[in-house]
Amino acid sequence: MYKNYFKKISLKKTKSGFAMLFAVMIASFLITLGISIFSISLKEIQMATAARDSQIAYYAADSARECALYWDVKQGVFPPCFDDAGNIKSCTGSELTPALTCNGVPTTMTFNNVAEGSKYYKSDKEINFFQASSTSSSTPVADIIIEKTFDDVNNKIITTISAFGHNTSILGRRVERGIQTTNNN
Repeated sequence: MYKNYFKKISLKKTKSGFAMLFAVMIASFLITLGISIFSISLKEIQMATAARDSQIAYYAADSARECALYWDVKQGVFPPCFDDAGNIKSCTGSELTPALTCNGVPTTMTFNNVAEGSKYYKSDKEINFFQASSTSSSTPVADIIIEKTFDDVNNKIITTISAFGHNTSILGRRVERGIQTTNNN
């Protein structure tokens, strides 16, 4: 009678150890699977955020370029400070600091000669005329560079407008997109 009793006890101990080992292995597998799914989800969120911020940066650059192009072509506010020979002539202070309005926000550009006696001058400005969004923690900004050069061959003034929109996302990554337009006046 005692012999059978000890056999049953020893069998139960063996089975309970195996169940514990099996439970630990299943828990480890589930934790590893959960971490893997979380890692994949985090990368997907980062990619989606980068795509969204890229699009916002592109639209900021496009908006700034369109605004500058409008003020150059339709309003003629960017000074053509060249004489008939293509040399930079002296422009007055108000000609070198034209005022323009983009999206209802007034901005003043300042033009400077790049090199003394050159046939080239430019202005660069950071334009922050976008409204802050309730869904985004940052406001897109556009840097705009307007360059005027004189083409000796065709006797034309060439205006190059470069706009660089950038946006810093919630994750702290900066995305920048640029557009350039060349206009022969």
